Amino acid sequence: MKFYAIRFLSLSLVVISILIYIFFLDQGKHLVFAQDNLTQIIPDHPPDRPFELTLRKALKIALRTYPGLGAAQQGVLASKAGIGVAQSQYYPTLSGSSTYTRETGNFGPQPGFPFTIPASPVSYDFYQAQLTLSETLFSFGRRLSQVRQNKHLFNASRSQYSRTLQDTVLNVEKAFFAVLKDQKLIHVDNLTIADYKIQENVAEIRYKDGVATSYDVMNARVNLSNALLTKVTDSNQLRVDRLSLDRAMGVISNSPYRVVPLPTLPVPSLLPDNAVALALHNRPDLAQITQQALAQKQVVKFNQAQFFPTVQMVGAYSFDSEFFPLVYNWSAAATVTVPIFNGFQFVHQVQQSRAQMKQTLFQREDLRQQTIIEVKADIYNIRTYLQKISQDKELVKQAEQNLYLVENQFRVGTGTSVAVTQAARDLTAARATYVRDQADLGVAISQLKHDEGINLDPVTHHLPPKDLP
Repeated sequence: MKFYAIRFLSLSLVVISILIYIFFLDQGKHLVFAQDNLTQIIPDHPPDRPFELTLRKALKIALRTYPGLGAAQQGVLASKAGIGVAQSQYYPTLSGSSTYTRETGNFGPQPGFPFTIPASPVSYDFYQAQLTLSETLFSFGRRLSQVRQNKHLFNASRSQYSRTLQDTVLNVEKAFFAVLKDQKLIHVDNLTIADYKIQENVAEIRYKDGVATSYDVMNARVNLSNALLTKVTDSNQLRVDRLSLDRAMGVISNSPYRVVPLPTLPVPSLLPDNAVALALHNRPDLAQITQQALAQKQVVKFNQAQFFPTVQMVGAYSFDSEFFPLVYNWSAAATVTVPIFNGFQFVHQVQQSRAQMKQTLFQREDLRQQTIIEVKADIYNIRTYLQKISQDKELVKQAEQNLYLVENQFRVGTGTSVAVTQAARDLTAARATYVRDQADLGVAISQLKHDEGINLDPVTHHLPPKDLP
């Protein structure tokens, strides 16, 4: 009867272990970032009517599908589990074991036993079942330091997740404005090609009338060919930048789409003091390194606590014998472990953790200063681009008027094709500069909002409700 009881206890322990393993394995499956269910592929649209992608749609897709966010999310869950690992030291440990052994009982000569016992080939059964309970009563702050350390690391991982969210938004905005710039440059190329086609037609008519030379016709054709070549280059750059936008959104799209220009580009406050205060309050990387410094402080406390003793209670209850009925035994013990000397290991660990804590504090100060410089530089860049765009508008108007005058002079025979070519090039350059400065302004504004930590809501991590169309 006792034998069946031992077998039942053994099977019960095995079944309980398997159920616990299956439970935690199932929990792990639910924690996996469901990227496959969230992947948002650009819908299929005919080439003549491509899908229109606004900046808000692009950001929503990225915040749902970008794989880096899933990795950061799992880092938060891992850090949260670390708190549970540290807290588990406060609970008792219960373990069970069951053993069946078939062995011989021969006895070899030992010191103090000058006689020998003849060896025997007979073997015996030996049964054993045991439950062991252990509990650490006092560790003089070691467990508390580890719990606090993991809580700070958990907060740091949450700040890292926020930083990853903001970096994702910035990358999408940069790629979006790059694609938008390429689309507008292609529009500029089309306008330039149309101007050169008119120039070519006028040159051919005047050549047939005998008031222009073949050079004028050839010059117009060369200008048209160069404009077509520029459009080919810009079209290829558009394809490349679309791939960058797809990567920033975390999708792979084979369907054509075009990005929709923003009706207005909201300019944030450009007061340096307010912007710096906002950044120092909201930047998640500053919060992350602060939590890392606090976690390192707990490491120092843990290493200092290693100089103190540890008090532990251990209890055991067992059945064992070579035959039935089995004999029970129990034991209870209190253990006090006092570190005396270990080659100054604890001393060096304290020194190492203190140095690492100070290193983190210096890194935090360096990041704080870098944040101030970045925010102020962003403001200066935005102001510069606003001034440049204002001048670009005037240059475009002047270049259009100049081209109009030169083309009319060429038509009536008082101008040259060289002057028309130069005026057309000036207009193309002015338009392209205006387009590039607009895109650079959008990137600069996105960079400022990112460096201030406000391109997402710092609490809810949602997109701003009114800033984006």
